[in-house]
Amino acid sequence: MIQNWRNIRNLKNNAGLVCPFVVKFVMFENTRLIDINGQFHPSFKVADALILARDSDLQLVCFNRPEGTNLAFCKIINFNKWQYAEEKKRKKQQLIGRKETKEIKFSPHIEQNDIIHKMRQVNEFLDEGDDVILFMQARGRDKIHFDVAELKMNDIVKMCEGHGKESSRKKTNDTITVRMAKCSKINTSNNVQKKEITSDKISVVPNPKIIYTDI
Repeated sequence: MIQNWRNIRNLKNNAGLVCPFVVKFVMFENTRLIDINGQFHPSFKVADALILARDSDLQLVCFNRPEGTNLAFCKIINFNKWQYAEEKKRKKQQLIGRKETKEIKFSPHIEQNDIIHKMRQVNEFLDEGDDVILFMQARGRDKIHFDVAELKMNDIVKMCEGHGKESSRKKTNDTITVRMAKCSKINTSNNVQKKEITSDKISVVPNPKIIYTDI
């Protein structure tokens, strides 16, 4: 009778604790328990569970309080490691929910080294799950040789191999807009891997009428 009264008093004193929390003393007599070996016990004395946790340098953590005829639910775990893992999951979910669309602009006269630098950014965005819009606009005399710009854009799209895939393309008389999305699944069984961007992946289309300078 005295033990039952102590249990009721302990529950009232700790009513503000939010699950999950570390059980430091006998708050209730029995609990459903997952022990240090991952084995489930439908009913286990809390006093014995506390001894097991302390002997293993772990914590007895309550995930569900007792309610009516239902026993509490506890686990013997490393609570700090569990909190760290849960925080990582939460941050990962936040990143997934913050999917953004980035836009990277290219000039028809952009130099090879600048393309390599920008494509590293593009592929980083794609790896993080963001969509990327590749935009190229021809101005002045470049409109006459717009096919050169289109060839360069095709090379740029190929440089996303292993990171993203083209989801849409829009072309006007002087602009090309390509939307890239992250690859849903990279086929590792056929040894398809992400490739390092190098200058030999960029086609150089000779056109003596155009002076190539980065804009």
